[in-house]
Amino acid sequence: MAEIAPQEYRMVAVRDLKPHPDNPHRGDIDVIVASIRKHGFYGSVVAQKSRMRIIAGEHRWRGATKAGLKHVPTVVIDVDDETAKRIMLADNRLAEYGEYDDGKLAELLQSLPDLDGTGWREEDLADILHDLGNEIEIVQDEPAQPRPAPAPVPASARDVDEDELADVDDDQADEGQDDEDEEDDAGDVGPAAAAAPPPRPKAGALVELIVPLTAAQHDEVTGLIAAIRARDGAVPLADVVVAALRTHAERQR
Repeated sequence: MAEIAPQEYRMVAVRDLKPHPDNPHRGDIDVIVASIRKHGFYGSVVAQKSRMRIIAGEHRWRGATKAGLKHVPTVVIDVDDETAKRIMLADNRLAEYGEYDDGKLAELLQSLPDLDGTGWREEDLADILHDLGNEIEIVQDEPAQPRPAPAPVPASARDVDEDELADVDDDQADEGQDDEDEEDDAGDVGPAAAAAPPPRPKAGALVELIVPLTAAQHDEVTGLIAAIRARDGAVPLADVVVAALRTHAERQR
């Protein structure tokens, strides 16, 4: 059963704390110092009571020392040497199992007037937006393939009586007349008929909409979609396209 380890909270002089000699983790002290100077020191370091060795937060302690602080909040925990090493390893390792939602991260970074003290740079944000834009798949258009010729009708299928042949001839004649009527109707339609949209797909089916773009248009579309996803999260591309077309159509009315 989980339990809370014996511990106490103190303000400890930075000179009374020691880094653990076996700590394999290395951090960027200057980034931590920038955060401390921007926001102040918050949270605490964790030290082993018997030796006052830091087993969690060594780089925060180094940053506080470099920033000129004389004391830091410290959780002093009463554990043996082996447990201290295990806690140190866990503190270094467990955060590495997490990952970012890049869309939400970009939105959060863009919501701030600047990135001072966050550990993030404008270059980092640009890279995230670039990666989000690269998630758009570019589909190359391919020429339509001709349909295969119909298979020959087996001789057995031709063995029908004269009445059935007559019925078939009548049906074909009716269909031919319908086709002629449709062609006549099509001839009466203006040039817009040639630009008519493809047939509507069946319910539940997915189709690809291929839109030719120039290089400049592609770059602009990529940037716009990245910005939308940074604001709204991983919104499906189809929803973005439909919303844009709907907005454009409303403006034309």
